[in-house]
Amino acid sequence: MKKNLAICFVFIIMLLRLSAQQLSGNNEEGRGAYKNRTFYNLEKYWDSSVVCDNPHKGWEFHYFDNSIVVYHDKLKPGDYLKDFPGLRNIYLRFAWSYMEPREGKFNWQLIDTVINNWTARGYQVSFRITCKETHDAVFATPEWVMKAGAKGNFRDVEGRKSWEPDYGDPVLLQKLETFHKAFAARYDGKPWLAYVDIGSIGEWGEGHTAYSGWYDVPVWVVKKHIDIFKKYYKKTTLIISDDIMGQRDADDGSFDKILKYCLANGIGFRDDSNGVTWYVTLGFDYANIRSPEIFDLVWEHIPVILESGHYSEINIDNMWDNGKRLEKGIEETHATYISFHHWPREWLAENRDVAERLANKCGYWYFPKYAVLPDTLRKGSNANYLKLTWEIMA
Repeated sequence: MKKNLAICFVFIIMLLRLSAQQLSGNNEEGRGAYKNRTFYNLEKYWDSSVVCDNPHKGWEFHYFDNSIVVYHDKLKPGDYLKDFPGLRNIYLRFAWSYMEPREGKFNWQLIDTVINNWTARGYQVSFRITCKETHDAVFATPEWVMKAGAKGNFRDVEGRKSWEPDYGDPVLLQKLETFHKAFAARYDGKPWLAYVDIGSIGEWGEGHTAYSGWYDVPVWVVKKHIDIFKKYYKKTTLIISDDIMGQRDADDGSFDKILKYCLANGIGFRDDSNGVTWYVTLGFDYANIRSPEIFDLVWEHIPVILESGHYSEINIDNMWDNGKRLEKGIEETHATYISFHHWPREWLAENRDVAERLANKCGYWYFPKYAVLPDTLRKGSNANYLKLTWEIMA
């Protein structure tokens, strides 16, 4: 389980409700005597099976999943998934062209309606806005950017065309910066904003070019994109896919250069490959985590995001395994937020036990381990205190 700033209030309430008599019971198990005070071992009261719904951790729901159609489309009106164990975050991942269909004309209503409805019910929201799609929008980067002179190429993906920009093109970078300046001015630092992905490079914003020729985006270009986000999102946690550095074939030091630049700028990491069959064919381990060592560098102070593959696809390939691959990935990355690609009601109907089990694996808990209480209250005495020792389960 992963660190998180929240305390598991279930156990605090449990402790406060327990009297000294309840703690000691009819025997002395877990109880020891000090001078004028009594020691209690609280470990026997721990229960890690109850879903502990801490803030700033847990499941996230792909409300927009690279398009504005799925996976919210099957939810009935008024269904806000309040019975989904540990669901805390609404993830909006979609093309830039939906937000700015014409230069300088922003479609704020597209996301403001979602934000207002879900945050009013206690959820957080996160964003990834992409410049390249494969099966949804031909122009994830708005077509007007190409017409303004930005260079790029049309790619054919399984019979569908999509336009991929040159990620280092100065026209693209200027238009992208203007967009994020406006977006950040509206949303940066909002209390409900969990994080923003640096998702402006590669297929679906994952940093790789799997459908565009498998070329490596130059390090200087990656840095340019990071700089845009750092310039405008001053109060928001920034996350980037590990594929931005991990898909590189050339042994030219690019991996380390990008990694160091991310660390120097306080960028956290996510992995979007859990359960994807293709990674297994490359020889990755059971959890499909490409570079587990990079998460060890950030998880104690920046959230880690772990995304499982599309549920329908990984089920066909027998890669789901009752969520065990995702669970192994949580252990390897110390994931804070975990997610899946599917319609949530259908997924939950088949996986409620998984949802409960893994909700307690991501993030972290504080458990009360020991308590020391005075035997009696003494006027003016320094012995009148309650001492608690907590253990972080990470």
